[in-house]
Amino acid sequence: MFEQRSNYSTNNQATNPKFYGLSKILTVGYDQNKSQRLPSSRYSLKISVIGLGTTGAATGIGLAALGHKVIAVDHDHRKVNAVNQGRVSSVDLKLKALLKQVRRLNNLVASCDMHHAILSSDVTLLCTGNNSIRKTTSHFNYMNSTLQQISATLRSKREFHLFVICQTAVDADFQRFIGLDLERSTGKTLGKDFGLCFMPLDLKEHQEISDFYSLPNMTVTISDPRSEKLLKKLFNGFKNKINYLRVV
Repeated sequence: MFEQRSNYSTNNQATNPKFYGLSKILTVGYDQNKSQRLPSSRYSLKISVIGLGTTGAATGIGLAALGHKVIAVDHDHRKVNAVNQGRVSSVDLKLKALLKQVRRLNNLVASCDMHHAILSSDVTLLCTGNNSIRKTTSHFNYMNSTLQQISATLRSKREFHLFVICQTAVDADFQRFIGLDLERSTGKTLGKDFGLCFMPLDLKEHQEISDFYSLPNMTVTISDPRSEKLLKKLFNGFKNKINYLRVV
């Protein structure tokens, strides 16, 4: 069962930057007795999510249900086409039902075009795997390819952009490497032109959407105060506590 509500800014609200036009779902569930109330977000951000695996798909769909506008990106055309048709390869019935709802609200679209997705959003979440980026050569090469595409887009973007690396274990040396690599390849300055956040986001198969809406307390590493404010807006309404550490 779903309860759906669409709120749009009135003329008075539109002149106040604190108010955003929201189109969101209040509760989600496939059984009336097992419905789950979603966090109540006060913000609507433009978000791109890279990767349509277990974590990426649930994160994109989950954020879209809160009223954020999401572009989900993957190099696999089959995954992209499936999402745009309202299908996802998961046994989580809540996730399947929620995808259909966010598609009707026009809060989620899938694409293979990472360049356009980053240019069209304020925050990018990289959900390219749940293990350490360095554990396998193939995944490290894919991450390098992803960083190359990010660099090419960031060079042409004038607005500030926050990149959130969603990995369970990324050491401090690799955090510094990503920041220095993006600065060197783009001519941009970390903390001024773009921000970085490293978040230990890990969602289990079969219950990924429930996991997403009940995230545990976590510590994230973040580059600057502006990025911290954006991340707080992204997870506004969640009950978990997030501790922030600065990249050094």
